[in-house]
Amino acid sequence: MRMRDFKKIYEKSTAELQFVAGWIFYFLLKFYLVVKGSIRLDILLNLLFLIFVLLPAPAILSRYRVFRYGRNVLNIATALLLLWHDSWLPPLLDAGSFLSQQGMPSFEYAISFMGGYFSMSLTAASIILVLISLLAQKYKRVSILVLAVLIVTIPLVPKFSGQSQDTYAKVELQPAEAADIKDPGKYLESFYSTESERVIMFKKPGSTSPAFDIVVLHVCSLSWDDLKEIGTAQEDPFFKQFDYFFTNFNTATGYSGPAVVRLLQSNCGQRSHKDIHKGDTPNACLLFENLSSVGYEPYVAMSHDGKYGDFTKIVKKNGLNKAIAITPDNLNPEAIFFDGKSSLYSDYTMFKKWFDARQASRSERATLYYNTVLLHAGSHWVGEKKWHNRDKHEQFKDVSSVLLKDIKKFIDMLKSSKRNTVLIFLPEHGRALTGSSFQAADLRDIPLPKITKVPVGVKLIGPKFNDKTVRQNVISKPASYFALSWLLSKFVENSPFGGNAPSPEDIVFKMPKTDFVSEHEGRVIIEMGGSYLYHGKDRKWITLTPDQLK
Repeated sequence: MRMRDFKKIYEKSTAELQFVAGWIFYFLLKFYLVVKGSIRLDILLNLLFLIFVLLPAPAILSRYRVFRYGRNVLNIATALLLLWHDSWLPPLLDAGSFLSQQGMPSFEYAISFMGGYFSMSLTAASIILVLISLLAQKYKRVSILVLAVLIVTIPLVPKFSGQSQDTYAKVELQPAEAADIKDPGKYLESFYSTESERVIMFKKPGSTSPAFDIVVLHVCSLSWDDLKEIGTAQEDPFFKQFDYFFTNFNTATGYSGPAVVRLLQSNCGQRSHKDIHKGDTPNACLLFENLSSVGYEPYVAMSHDGKYGDFTKIVKKNGLNKAIAITPDNLNPEAIFFDGKSSLYSDYTMFKKWFDARQASRSERATLYYNTVLLHAGSHWVGEKKWHNRDKHEQFKDVSSVLLKDIKKFIDMLKSSKRNTVLIFLPEHGRALTGSSFQAADLRDIPLPKITKVPVGVKLIGPKFNDKTVRQNVISKPASYFALSWLLSKFVENSPFGGNAPSPEDIVFKMPKTDFVSEHEGRVIIEMGGSYLYHGKDRKWITLTPDQLK
């Protein structure tokens, strides 16, 4: 097409087309976001859309105001849908389905969340692009030139940004994996095939084996990355108190529902997101059900009512259906959940309620599954006004310090009982305090390592350990829920509170590893050849850049 022909089409189309500057801004902004890595560009759809926007309508229709307004509305709606399509966000229908199932956030939280998409660099770039767009519209020749350049360069944008078509379809891998597997898809198949063969069998403890309780504290929204953001390190006294400490633990998901399912099914190796929700999970995979079969009385307690996301139903469905429920009846709420409706109760008060119930029980052995969501984005203290305007790092540091102090007081309470207890501190996933060009803060649909790598501690509480200085045993190998189930099986078989307990060094050496694979609703990340690879809605593998992993 010659420039003269393009000029004629442009003059005819802009005579009826409104917001020319807006469309120039739209495409320039997308170019900027592609180069930054915040979106990728569907070349064909964007090129077709630009041509569609510029094509003049038949004269017989363009004379009608309703048609012109209707076309503008259609263009804007298509532009927004195309922007979502080009983003790293999940498919729109999937996102809508997820929100309808889980529940909507409060208006205040939604506003606070949207604010996380804006930064000084994006604001500055937007202002510059707006000025360029207005200038282009004011001077017709410049406008023609800009639009012509857009049409020519759209197919070249991925090349300029380093995101070529081949990058999506074919990933260059470093030769680090065994068994001739260099294709990420085949690697993932091999991983799940191997994991499907792993099963933990619990043996009944001997009659002379010292009894102990098992307490699992499942904490929402606390990763290594979150701790780094608030200045808390592995050397913090809270983490140094654990006898066994995992520094490379992968939760395999960024959301609470799948996290609790994976924990409760941890007697078996890691399965895909689809498989863990099939509803036909073998009883052999259910951790707490197997503990019940060897003499443990199950309890379940939460800092919330368990209604959001059908959390209580999920817990009951996966081996805790017969558990004794410790409920927050007659308690005053301490905080409000991010949906603006659900009450959250003091963790320490709930710990005390279970402790009192346990003291009154005659059972020799008991388990407790406890869940807290105090650290979840958008949770805030009762009566706290304008919490959504508060610095999120400051707010997170505030609530996390309260939670960790409550857990420390709970540990002291358990010590005072003189009863042997194995306590497991296990975050569900991270909070995502900070975002990147790849995924905004507070968003966890893509289960990045910064979200799924969490600090996990196992503490031995009882007369044998209470007065001793902790000699922490660090497990740095890649691990996940299967390692915790394995550890508990070894403790049940040979109590750590007895005289013939296995040595910590032997336990650390034999601890089963699980390679890094995380997944949520079709979005998968694997670690392979020293790189992290992502498979999303494009159904192609890409290598994540350091900026995308931030």
